[in-house]
This record gives sequence, structure tokens and C-alpha cells, in this order.
Amino acid sequence: MTDRRRDRQPPGWLQRQVWIIAVLSWLCSGIFPALPALGHDLGAAIKIGILANKGRDECLGKWGPTAEYLAKRMPGQVFTIVPLDFNEVIPAVAGATVDFILTNPANYVELENLHRVSRIATLKNLLGDKVSTVFGGVIFTSAKRHDLAALADLKDKTFMAGFLV
Repeated sequence: MTDRRRDRQPPGWLQRQVWIIAVLSWLCSGIFPALPALGHDLGAAIKIGILANKGRDECLGKWGPTAEYLAKRMPGQVFTIVPLDFNEVIPAVAGATVDFILTNPANYVELENLHRVSRIATLKNLLGDKVSTVFGGVIFTSAKRHDLAALADLKDKTFMAGFLV
């Protein structure tokens, strides 16, 4: 008989959670002592904004234990998970309503360009038995565009980019 809860989780979810907790702990252990010098009130919660592309409840269920773990590792400090939908990520960073952000690559590129954010960690996904930190993409062209057969053919061309969730 199998554990039903484990069967519902995507492959590699536990490894991702452990890795993320380890990275956040390491980062916070280095950042935490510097917070007063940066003007952060030690009594204030550290807000971790997370892109909740599967809904707020699932986000809190998945990442709430991470906030609890970090709080145990740093007594006296409170960590709050802030679930954000796609339309809330950029305003949350722009308005400084979150201290950290976990988002997708497309949002990150926009945040880097608009608000000069910088990445401090990259999520590693377990795909089968291999670890991946990259995402793939596809370029579709009209069957009539015989001049667009290779990536190099896009040089000096204008095209539209988008993404699907």
C-alpha cells in the first residue's frame, strides 16, 4: 500500500523543499545580522512573496512549513508567506511590501529590468532522476515563412514573445 499524500506530490517535491529551506536558511543567516544596518526592524516579519500560480491555499500549504522552519532557526524572527498572483508580483516588489520574492523566470526578468532586483538563489527541479535549473521554450512560425528555419534567422527581425501557465 502506498502513501496517498506522497502519491499526490509531483516528482522531486521533497528534494526541492529541502533545497529551498537550506538555501533560505543560509541566506537568512548571512542577511539576518545585517538587517538592523539596512533599516529593517527586527520585530517586523520578514515577508516572502511567492508566485501562487496554483492558488493561495496551495501556496500557503506548500510554503508555510518553510516559514515555520526559518522562524525556528532564527528565534525571535517572524517569517510570513505572502501568496501573490501574476498581477500582484511586480506591484509587491515596486511597493516594497515583500522582502524576498520567489517567482518564475519571466517575472524575474521583468523585475530585474524594472526594479533592479537580483537573484540570490535558483530553484532546482528534479525531473526524473536529473536536476534542472533551466526552462525551455518553443518558437512557432507560419508554415509560409520559409525564411525562418533556424534561430539565427530571427536576427534583425521583430517578433512577439509570451508564456503559458
